[in-house]
Formats: sequence, structure tokens, C-alpha cells
Amino acid sequence: MLYTVVRILVIAIGCTLSGVRAMHMLQEERYQMPQLRRELRRHRDLLTWTNISIAAGATVVNWYMPVVFSLFMQQAAMRETLCSWLTLALFAGATVFAWFQKRRIPLKKEFNLSQRMSRLLGVTFALNLLGTTILHMLTLSPYLMFAASDYVVVGAAFIISPIENRINARYYRAARHKLLEHKGLIRIGVSGSYGKTETKLILKSILAEKYNVLVTPPSFSSAMGASRVINERLTKKHEVFIAELGAQKKGEVREIARIIRPKYGIVTCVGPAHLDSFGSLEAVAQAQYELIQCLPKSGEAFFGADGGFGDRLYGLCPMEKYRAALGDVEDCYMRAEHVETGVRGTRMELICADGERAWMQTRLLGDYAARNIALAAAVARRMGMSMDEIKTGVEKILPIHGHLQLVPGEINHIDDSLNTLPEGAAEALRVLSEFPGRRIVVTAGLTELESGAADANYQLGLQIASCADYAFLIGPEQTRQVLRGINKGESIPGSSIRVVREPEDALALLREVAEPDDSVLYEGINPEEYAEE
Repeated sequence: MLYTVVRILVIAIGCTLSGVRAMHMLQEERYQMPQLRRELRRHRDLLTWTNISIAAGATVVNWYMPVVFSLFMQQAAMRETLCSWLTLALFAGATVFAWFQKRRIPLKKEFNLSQRMSRLLGVTFALNLLGTTILHMLTLSPYLMFAASDYVVVGAAFIISPIENRINARYYRAARHKLLEHKGLIRIGVSGSYGKTETKLILKSILAEKYNVLVTPPSFSSAMGASRVINERLTKKHEVFIAELGAQKKGEVREIARIIRPKYGIVTCVGPAHLDSFGSLEAVAQAQYELIQCLPKSGEAFFGADGGFGDRLYGLCPMEKYRAALGDVEDCYMRAEHVETGVRGTRMELICADGERAWMQTRLLGDYAARNIALAAAVARRMGMSMDEIKTGVEKILPIHGHLQLVPGEINHIDDSLNTLPEGAAEALRVLSEFPGRRIVVTAGLTELESGAADANYQLGLQIASCADYAFLIGPEQTRQVLRGINKGESIPGSSIRVVREPEDALALLREVAEPDDSVLYEGINPEEYAEE
């Protein structure tokens, strides 16, 4: 009896721990079930087959170990007891192994054991406990439950979704009520495919020269995230509230906008981010435009000129609107011109349509940053700030960790470790091409693309060949197409291209090769251990 209870508990706990990575994925996807199912399909080789292998292996061992032991152990009772406990111990060890294996799946954010996640964890354990018990009662191997451990998370999330919806609704109502009580608060919403976080933080830095500003943190781009910030952090002292509006499905931006009710709406650009969720660029554009549709009649809309759907949205917008651009683009309220990027950051001239202009320096890197600065400056200018105030705010902007973050020293380190998109990688390589010394790229390729990954990584290789002197590729399989693109470029000698298995191997190569005044780009690879050297 004791063994039966212990076995059921251990298996249920093991199944629950096995599903933690799936829970982490769900949390990162803002609890969107279609996105979780997509991620489970995408990583099924590591997730599903690992689970099935352990479940089948434990079942086979549980059945046949007593047969093997009978060859040299005659006492049946002792043999059965020993084999049962030994099988359970092996299963527990395999569970720990699976947990570490699944941690190899890269995720951008740390796991947060929030109240919602605690509820999901509890329901998942209850389902695993129930399933294991039922298998035991049916005289089937309870270890088979492990095969479905990740999909039990999907079931648990579905079961508690009505409860979570009611809890969310309560938070939303409280946030709306608090905003209604704050009569003088200026509210700003930022949407777009790329650059939302950077534009929001740039705008905060500029507006802080004149206003007391509250912004949502980088990971709080959902309706619940915005509501939590409002409920927990907004005070009467705040004069401006800036919220980032993320979107992975139709209606998500509108849901957030109806909570914050912004006067100023910013669409940074429209691109193929989350294209697998929306299906087309037109659908992405419509999702981002939901912010503009929620502005009041007295509101003002701001668009970043992107040469594509963002410009189309600007043309369609019927309300008071302003556009910001990089370079001499017609019909722009704010332009960033004469942009120069180097080891000290980026220097540019901001030119406003009202005739005012100013030169300024920022620690941010690249053309995208310059355009985002112009977009934020357009909003600040319309809110009555002078170009001198804007210049002061721009010069105080801090780089965003992992997004073209310059770490100067004897060797110039460019940390682009958190970028996962081809457009961002192309911009990072363009920035690297403007840096002095020998240029070294360390990358594992674009590993998070669901469609078009082979072509995108091939193009990445071609771009590396056009601007780098050395290329250190991590992971022979995942960088195969990157290597093919580099070799096609034929501009980097074969001796300067190295394919290694682990980041530690790339570190050893950097120690051998890098010299003072060289520049190193870490594309999609965490460089913290390198920077410490």
C-alpha cells in the first residue's frame, strides 16, 4: 500500500515537473492557447518524443526487470519489491534528466511563479494525480501518464480559463476606475510590430524632462500587464502614463486600448512579427491599427515611416496625424537626418516640420533607433516640449539590455542577444559594419523562426560575409544554412570561419583571436560571460 501511494505521488509530481517548460511557454505567450499548441508542435522532437521515450522505457523496465532479476533472486516478494522501488528511482532520475533537456529550449523571459501560474501548477498536478490513479486502477502502467505531461498543461489551462477570465475582468474594471479618477493624466499607447519597447523608453526619457512619467515594464504589454501597472503603481503624482500594446491575435490591442483610453497613439511600424499567428501582413496591420481606432476625436496619431503597411495606415488615418522618418521623406513632421553610428553611439540631426532642428547624441545604435527617437520626439514636440528639452532627454537614454546594446572597452561588444528576427539581425550587422577594427560575429543563427527559417539563416550568412572578418557559429546543425550563406559570399577566409558546439568553445576562440579595438557582435547569443572577460 505504501509503495502504491508513493508511486502515484512520484509519477504525478514527475509529470507536473515535466510540464513546467510548457507552462513557461504559455506564460511567455501571454497565456494564448493557440500559441502554446504551436510551440509544442514546433519543439515536439525535444518535448513529445522525450516524454514518450521515458514513459515507454519506464513501462518496459517495470514489466521486464522482475524477469531479469528472477535469474538470480529466488524470493518472489523481495524481487518484486526491489524491482518496483528501483524502477521508480530510475523514473525519478529520468524525470530530472527530461527537465534539464527541456531547459535547452530558448525562452526570452524568466519563469515567474505568479498567482495565475500557481493556480495552473496546482490544477496540472491534480490532473496528473487523477490520471495516474485511473491508470493504476485499470491495472495499466501509471508511467504511461508521463507521455502526455505537456498536453496535460493544455487541459489544465483550458479548465481554469473561465476562472482566469473572471479574475482578469475584475483587474480591468479596477484599472479603468482608477484612470477615470485621475482626471489630468496624459495617456499614450504604443503599438507596432517592432520597436515598441525602445520607442516607449525613449519617449519616457524625453518626457521626464518636463513630466512625471509612468511606463509599463517591457514584459507588461498585455491587458493584464497594463492593468497591474495601473492598479499597483499609478499615483496622483504621475502626469503621463505610457503603455505598450502587444498583439498576438486580432482584438488584443483593442482590448488594452479600451482600458487605458489613450489620447496619443503611436504605431512604430508594421512587419512580419507574429505572422504565423495573424496569417498575413494585412491582418498584422489591422491589429496594430486598432490602437488608432480607439483614440478619441481630439486624439493624435503618430506613425513611423516604414515604406510599407505603416505608411498605408498613415494615409488611411482620418484624424489628426503625424509621421516620423529616417532621412528626407516627404510629409513628415519629424525627421532624423545625417545619422552616424560608431563606438560612442549614434549622432543625428532632428528636424521638425515647424522649422526647429537640433543635433544630438545617443548611446543607442543604428538607423532603427534613430527613427524611433524621431517618432518619440514628434510626440514630445506636439506635447509642447522644446528641441533643447528633447535633446537633453535623448542624451540620457540608456540602451536596452540585449538589443544592440553597446558594451565599450578594449574590445567593442555589441549585445544583440535578445533579437530573434531577421530584420533586427540585418540592422545589427549593418551597425557592425560601421565599427572599427576587425569585426567578429558570434551567433547560433535565427533559431526561433517557425517558417522560412532556412532562407532567413542563409540570408543571415550572406550578410555576415559582407561585413565580418570572423564568424563563430554555435551548433553545427542549426547554423548549417548560415554557414552555406557565408561560404557563398566568399569574402571570409575559411580559416576565419569556425563552427563549434557550445558557447564556451566560442569564448575560447575569442580569447585567441580578439585584439584591442576589435568589434564583436553577439547575435542571438548571451554574451555576459564574454563581457566578464
